[in-house]
Amino acid sequence: MDVGLRRCIFTFLCIALIACTGDDVDVDNQKIIGEWQVTAIHNSSPSGPTLGPLTGEIISIIFFQNGTFEGTTSANTFGGEFSATDTTLFIEEMITTEVADTVFGQAFYEAFEGSRSTDTGFSEFELSFQDGNLLNLEYQNFKFLGLQKQ
Repeated sequence: MDVGLRRCIFTFLCIALIACTGDDVDVDNQKIIGEWQVTAIHNSSPSGPTLGPLTGEIISIIFFQNGTFEGTTSANTFGGEFSATDTTLFIEEMITTEVADTVFGQAFYEAFEGSRSTDTGFSEFELSFQDGNLLNLEYQNFKFLGLQKQ
């Protein structure tokens, strides 16, 4: 399928998803609402390297009050549904385009796969906020995504 057509279909699905869910979902942890940029990804051994974006590379994610999210990597768009408590972020559903991505983009998607619970099928991250504008999404005890609020 043509990349442009896939992006159009994905955009339509995201709009439909947001329109259908309405504003009736309440997210317990309001600190997560808003736009974030991924600044670091650590998904290797505890002493392994932490990846950062290349110059000009941005991975952006927006969490909405209604329990949906959307975002972009350098090559793909994604979106879905989430819930959050004071301590945990649950990515309950995620859809994405599937164009080959950068190393940083691939590591981003690998974090969602690596954090998937065998019990629920959700990606689960422990929330760790710093100064209200920095957020670590931690999983598997030492792996994390570092985000900065925009």
